[in-house]
Amino acid sequence: MAKMAEGQERLSPEFQKRLAELIEEKGCSKREFAQQVGVSKDVIIRGTMYGIVPSLQSLIKIADSLNLPLEYLLGKSDDAHFYKSETGVTFHTRIVELANEKGVKYSEIAHKMPFPNSYFYDWQREKTLPSLEYLRAIAEYFKVSIDYLLGRTDERD
Repeated sequence: MAKMAEGQERLSPEFQKRLAELIEEKGCSKREFAQQVGVSKDVIIRGTMYGIVPSLQSLIKIADSLNLPLEYLLGKSDDAHFYKSETGVTFHTRIVELANEKGVKYSEIAHKMPFPNSYFYDWQREKTLPSLEYLRAIAEYFKVSIDYLLGRTDERD
C-alpha cells in the first residue's frame, strides 16, 4: 500500500470499494454524493477511481454525514454501527483524558509510537490532528477506537 507523508495511507482498495458501495446505496452521482457529504467532487472521484484516501478532515466529514465509523468508511471493518458523541469532546481533550486515566506521560506513550513526543504538544495546541497511521497507533495503545479517540463517539471500542 502506498504511503503519504507522515505515514498516512494514501491508496486503499478497501476504501475505494466501500466508497463506491456507499454511493451506489445512495443511488446518486458522484457529484451529488460529494455535495451530500460536504466534500469536493474531486475527493470522491479520486477515492472511487484510484482508491486515494483523502485528508482526515474530509474523511470525518464523509463519516459524520453518513453517521458511520471511520474504520467502516475505510473498509477496515464491516461494522457500520455508530453512535455519535453527545459530549462534543475533541481529540485534544480525549488524549489528555486517556493519558491521565492510564497515568502516563506523553514521553512514555511516544516511546512506543512511530513519532516523537513533540507531536503531542503540537496536537495539544489544537492546530493539527494526527495522521491515520498515528491515530491507529494511539488508539491501539489505549485500546479504544479511532472514533473514540477523535471524540466522534463515546463508545470506546
